[in-house]
Amino acid sequence: MQKNIGNVIGMYPMPITIVGTEIDGKVNWINIAHVGVIGMDSMMLSMGKAHYSNIGIRKNKTVSISLITADMIPAADYVGLVSGKNTDKSDVFEFFNGHLQGAPLIKNAPVTMECEVVDVFETETNEQFVVKPINTYVQEEYLDENGKIDFVKVSPVLFEMQKRRYLSTGGALADCWHIGKTFKGE
Repeated sequence: MQKNIGNVIGMYPMPITIVGTEIDGKVNWINIAHVGVIGMDSMMLSMGKAHYSNIGIRKNKTVSISLITADMIPAADYVGLVSGKNTDKSDVFEFFNGHLQGAPLIKNAPVTMECEVVDVFETETNEQFVVKPINTYVQEEYLDENGKIDFVKVSPVLFEMQKRRYLSTGGALADCWHIGKTFKGE
């Protein structure tokens, strides 16, 4: 039997990402889990209005988004705990620059994307940055034999809001657009 638990968002867990930007020429990182795909060509970052990183994202109209591995959790958690307004976080991750100015990319991230900001809209507490990936960089060990990202190998770290903890992903369960062909009904 279903139990009503109120207006809880039941869409967690979400992948943890590290968002990179530059503010006044200095690299800044922040841990953001509220990232979603909104089409085959766009994503959306939902970030609290008070975040220091928002300044760089708005000014540069660029941002990087990186997935992390389990060994990166302490650093990833740290950049979410302290504000770049008061703490220099530029050396937390080794980074490189791609083609977009103001979107530093994490060198050892399994997947890191440099993105252009195409739209921004606000809600009462957050800014939503609609972004378009321009280039995606993947560590070769996380690619399959066809050059596509193998997310089982990546094993993205997940964030669960209700218990405020990091989770790991499991293995593949079934092939999409194939397993349904076996469905016989109830």
